[in-house]
Parts: sequence; C-alpha cells; structure tokens
Amino acid sequence: MESTNAFPEFTPTPNGVFLFRHGKGRSEAGTFSQKKLCFVATDVHLLAEVLYELSERDDCHFVKFSTHPKAGMHLGRCFLQGEQAVGTLWQHYKCHPRLMCTVQDDNFTVAFRA
Repeated sequence: MESTNAFPEFTPTPNGVFLFRHGKGRSEAGTFSQKKLCFVATDVHLLAEVLYELSERDDCHFVKFSTHPKAGMHLGRCFLQGEQAVGTLWQHYKCHPRLMCTVQDDNFTVAFRA
C-alpha cells in the first residue's frame, strides 16, 4: 500500500494493520451497535472516501480500513450507534458498483472466533 500520508484524515493503529478515524457520533462510553457495516474494495481511495463520509454522520462511532490488501482487496468497517442505521446504509451500499457491503453481527460471530 502507498504511504499512510495519502490518507491524512486517518490514524494508523499501533500495529499498522488498519487506518482509523473516530466518528462524529463517538460515544465516550464506547458503546455502539454490535452489527457493523463491512466493506471490500479494490480501490482503497474510494473505500477511504466512503468511510470518511460515514465518519461524518452524527451516529457514526468509528471507521477503519486495512493497510495491506488481500488479493488486491481492502477491508473496511463502519461502527454505528444503532442497528436501524446499519440496515439502512447496507441497503444503500449493497448495490454500489465498485465496492461490496455486508453486515456482520458480532454477537453471533464471537462464538466462532479463534
């Protein structure tokens, strides 16, 4: 991946695996929906643009995207305050012509994590 300086709006995680940005609606209590939007894109600039826009929402807690692609694909995540917003945004992005969007339910998947 190109230098993280290409994305000055984002901060690298301590291990450098992701670039992240706190959302406008970040809760000091650190609470957010356990259902999150998951994105995959081959165009990291498009992914960063989408995640930046989402971070500006009043109900966005946190966004991040991978710094190292897998088979040319970058992974992105958006953590929102409520499930209704997750569903509404998924409906909006699921038909995007240049990225894929799914919903991950952490309450369900936690039992399967190694």
